[in-house]
Amino acid sequence: MRILTIHADYLKFEPKKKALKTAEDVEKKVQEIKECLVIFTAVEKKDEANKDGAVESYLSQIRDVAEQVKTKNLVLYPYAHLSSDLAMPEMAVSVMKEAEAKLKEEGFKVIRAPFGWYKSFEISCKGHPLSELSREFGPEEQKKAPKERKKGSEFSKFLIIGKDGKKYAVTKENWQDCLVWKEKGELYERLKVFVSNELEGHQSEAKKPKHIEYMRRLELVDYCPESDVGHFKWFSNGLLIKDLILAFQEKLAKGFGAFKIANPLLYRLSVPDINKLLGEFHEKDYSWREGSETLILRFASDPGAFPFMQKVMFSHKIMPIKEYEEAICFRKEQRGELVGLRRVRNFTMTDVHAFCKDESQSKEEFEKLCFICQDLMNSIISKGRWVLGWEAVEEFYEKNEEWLIKLIKAMGVPSFFKLMKERGHYYSLKNEFQSIEADGANSQISTVQFDVVNGERFNINYVAEDGKKYPCIILHCSTFGSIERTLCSILENAANDEKEGLLPMLPLWLSPTQIRIIPVSVDNHLNFSLQLAKKLEEENIRVDIDDRQETVGKRIMNAEEKWVPYILVVGEKEMNSQKLTVRIRAINKQKEMAKEELTMEIKEKTKDMPFKSLALHQLLSKRPIFIG
Repeated sequence: MRILTIHADYLKFEPKKKALKTAEDVEKKVQEIKECLVIFTAVEKKDEANKDGAVESYLSQIRDVAEQVKTKNLVLYPYAHLSSDLAMPEMAVSVMKEAEAKLKEEGFKVIRAPFGWYKSFEISCKGHPLSELSREFGPEEQKKAPKERKKGSEFSKFLIIGKDGKKYAVTKENWQDCLVWKEKGELYERLKVFVSNELEGHQSEAKKPKHIEYMRRLELVDYCPESDVGHFKWFSNGLLIKDLILAFQEKLAKGFGAFKIANPLLYRLSVPDINKLLGEFHEKDYSWREGSETLILRFASDPGAFPFMQKVMFSHKIMPIKEYEEAICFRKEQRGELVGLRRVRNFTMTDVHAFCKDESQSKEEFEKLCFICQDLMNSIISKGRWVLGWEAVEEFYEKNEEWLIKLIKAMGVPSFFKLMKERGHYYSLKNEFQSIEADGANSQISTVQFDVVNGERFNINYVAEDGKKYPCIILHCSTFGSIERTLCSILENAANDEKEGLLPMLPLWLSPTQIRIIPVSVDNHLNFSLQLAKKLEEENIRVDIDDRQETVGKRIMNAEEKWVPYILVVGEKEMNSQKLTVRIRAINKQKEMAKEELTMEIKEKTKDMPFKSLALHQLLSKRPIFIG
């Protein structure tokens, strides 16, 4: 950063013309400040790496000079001409605003000249030895402790509501004594883990989560050392699972009545709405300079969805209007927080928005989205292995308590509520569908949010019956907040099975191979295996054949290591009868079944779920090995 300080008898300045599109809105008038210290300021690119440190350095220099010239009257004056390597405008104005606020708290009288304007000015320098000083400095090096997860400090009240609708008030000190824990069943056991994590923090195990082992063993996903940390490479079977989840989401969204949109990955920070949306993600953005522009990669779907909907015209007659997007997003999470697929820097989010005209319509659509997410969790994770958390503004909760309790009873899922006195984000109410995983951590899969702010904030309006425009209430529903984290939770759910003495496996509809055929003799039984596979494929079942020259036992062991749900060993007996010998992983048993019986069982278990064909060659002898 570079500054030029002038101790002045007076400074007069007048904004003339905007120099930047993002220039602050100000009145074009002459301002005069007498007996002041003017700090002409240029925030530089090197300051961007540590904004807090830049602010502290800036304040330290200002305090030092102000003390020497004995004044409390300050003018912070942006002056780009002091440097040829300027920080992005958003960063520069943020530094100056923060410094202004802190100096005022310290008792200084501060005027900040408007940023992004061509200004005329007249100054009278006092002419003593300290009246003109120039300084160049970098950000203060600040040793920052890693950000810890908040443990309820921003919340004023905590409630547990049983699936029967009974309400219990708890605190961080007495929650373990709550009478709700007398209720039996996996739902309450998982809820207790979630409440503990939220109020006391999750104590992670030293060993890495189980899903990391599984994702490599099954050759689904792996680390990508050629890229940034938190970015992964996907193998064919992993992409098959991802595509199936996206197809499942598409069916949900279209069933809800949403139309699909797509938006760019890249945005300009000079667009005011994009800058406003960046908000709490500002320290996590992937950004770079391109000429005079600062560009960022999308951190959520909203930077695309909101400008998209600003330009869409719709009236009360067709509301609620709904859209959804498969949004590839980027967030530069802290390195220490990156754990396998649980927290990543590049992810795919599926986001649904419903734009509603009033609270009554919003509640109706909110309920629909809750039940959609409940069905999703039961299909992706399993019943009993997930919990429901809520956040709400106290006033909103108290006004709508009866409705919320009725909704919880209808869903049959006990819930944990965290209430805040004032809205800290754009939502007045949100819920989180949280998977409870094998290591005791919880991962959010879906969320539904009740937003009464952004319709007005971003001019997303509808035409009412009186012909006037009014802002929408916006419902946000990330059906899959991250496909990557969803796959993590699916694999961790399999680890839960393993802990309980069951064989780990994927949901049948997501298994890359649903049936594996193992011919006893490749020479004698392969043709029959191919014919059988063709008949099963015609029923939309994924079937492959292990035709490698290995022993039957070794090939069965390999199928089990890859979690194949149904294994058919085909020999002379099967060729000459109407029965197949089937190893069924879900029950860890072998039984004889007719082809029609096997087909019916698989079709029943995958009913209403999307289907895609094999991602790899049907013959295992033709497949590469992705991870040795």
